[in-house]
Amino acid sequence: MASIGELRMDDTFQAIKRREHVAWKQLFEIYFKKLVLFAEYFLMDREEAEDIAQEVFVDLWTNVRELPEISNLKSYLFVQVRNRCLNRLKHLHVEDFSKQWLLEAQMYAEIPEVEIDQELLKRVYGVIEELPDQSKVIFKRCVLDGKKYREVAQEMEISVNTVNTHMKRAYKFIRSRLGVSFLILLSVI
Repeated sequence: MASIGELRMDDTFQAIKRREHVAWKQLFEIYFKKLVLFAEYFLMDREEAEDIAQEVFVDLWTNVRELPEISNLKSYLFVQVRNRCLNRLKHLHVEDFSKQWLLEAQMYAEIPEVEIDQELLKRVYGVIEELPDQSKVIFKRCVLDGKKYREVAQEMEISVNTVNTHMKRAYKFIRSRLGVSFLILLSVI
């Protein structure tokens, strides 16, 4: 079999449709890293970008026989990655909104007053201070000041996606240091 460089992309698609592993492997080797970088531009998360790029290749291999003819395989791959990234960002936005709603619901529910352990509170603030500078500022504005992501993005002249990424990283960092229980403490601060 000729290499992809020697074949036209529609020939490559036909080879993949015939389940020729060599064609699929070559396509993967040529485009995987490029697709990861493209996805990382959207998500600002290398692991998720790699997952999405891999999913696109797996889906191509799995569903190639059901797909209509693809004359521009390169464009198809990039569009698939872009769409998955946008769906992931949309999901993260809904997830963040749901978390915020849950925290507000817990605060307004008739939950007995929780006595705040001052030592634990100091630990939480200490871990927040360990965050990278921009993540720390964004986290404080969103969580401690109660501002919406859009407000913080406008104030800092950055995108809402950037705020979302910093918040996700901040929560991950804090969870790794304090466990999940810190969320309840944050809701009463």
